[in-house]
Amino acid sequence: MTIEIKKYLEGARESEGITVMMDVFRASNTIINCLAAGAEYIIPVGELEDAYKLKKDHPDHLLFGERNGIPPEGFDYDNSPAKSAQSDLKGKKIILTTSAGSQGILNSKNADEILIGSFANVQSVVDYLIQKDPEKVSLLAIGNNAIEPATEDEECAEFIKSQLTGIETDFDQIKARILKSDGANRLKRLKQDEDLELCLKLNISDIIPIFDRKTGRIYKLTGF
Repeated sequence: MTIEIKKYLEGARESEGITVMMDVFRASNTIINCLAAGAEYIIPVGELEDAYKLKKDHPDHLLFGERNGIPPEGFDYDNSPAKSAQSDLKGKKIILTTSAGSQGILNSKNADEILIGSFANVQSVVDYLIQKDPEKVSLLAIGNNAIEPATEDEECAEFIKSQLTGIETDFDQIKARILKSDGANRLKRLKQDEDLELCLKLNISDIIPIFDRKTGRIYKLTGF
């Protein structure tokens, strides 16, 4: 198993094999929690205009998302994993557009499979990759706006790699570094402390979201 860490939109386009996209603050965790709350599927969308058009065509779908951390006008929910976890989304269909995560998913066109990862589901992702034993794994740290470094995404990618390669790591030290990062400070400025706390919890979910390129939807991976 060859493991490569990729970054930003450029890295998404280069990703091959089984790709794990990480947008720790906050899309990865919002996706995980929406599926945990019973959502049937999530449609990741790159552009706001496309999200509004999909909503017009499918008025029963819920609009989730953000731009620069703030929900756009007319959206049902923002990109908050904490709010998603507290919502009853059983059977709901979701349209999601974010500044980074949805872009990373849609641009990983050369990947064999696209999974969504975070600290919340590290163990499940690692177990799946070990079971599948692919020739190549791409760990995509999508970054801030998919163009700039995000400590939380890079630390998560390195952590998954260490778990796959048997290198011992101290999660408390990782968490401490992330809490000093620009991404953590931004969430604090936006009064999104509940999301910050939730996004840095380790192995609290066994859900692995997987993107189905044929349907353009994210489902909960089953049957492994």
